[in-house]
Amino acid sequence: MKKFIALLTAATLFASMTVSAAPSPSAAAVVSSGAEGFAHAADQQAAAERGMTAAEYYNNAVVSTPGVENAMPVGQGGKIVINGVATNLTATLAKVDKTTAAGANAQAAALGGTLLNVINISFPGANYNTATINFYLKGLLGDSKVVVKQLVNGVWVDVEVVEIRADHVVLNLTGKGAVAFVQIP
Repeated sequence: MKKFIALLTAATLFASMTVSAAPSPSAAAVVSSGAEGFAHAADQQAAAERGMTAAEYYNNAVVSTPGVENAMPVGQGGKIVINGVATNLTATLAKVDKTTAAGANAQAAALGGTLLNVINISFPGANYNTATINFYLKGLLGDSKVVVKQLVNGVWVDVEVVEIRADHVVLNLTGKGAVAFVQIP
């Protein structure tokens, strides 16, 4: 009988305990620090290193660039061909700094054209001579004339344009770095 009363008392105490949860101070700090849209703090840090918003980071696209008026969104538009072989490789896009954007604007002006956008591109883990990459430029018309320049060792050089079609420009790149898309009349 003593065991029964002890068990009954323990069960009553256990059942009557109130459980409450307080908000996590660390979660509140993350939300209030402008981390909206990021799934993880590591993603937010990686995006910040590339100068990107959450949407740009997760879509691997550059929508706006400081110093580029009416920038056309640029993303990777398809598979990358490395040294003539189709791959599953993904390029890493990032925003450029204001100095690089100013240089790209100067290149566009020298060509008598309009800078559509300028991005930084790299191919992590790729060893290549030529990377053929399809860029998605939202809103580009199929009959557009586009000249592409790449910043190599401080000098803007011409990039081979393989194809231009609606919303796409296909390039042969021989290295990483800043790439400027210039629409000419």
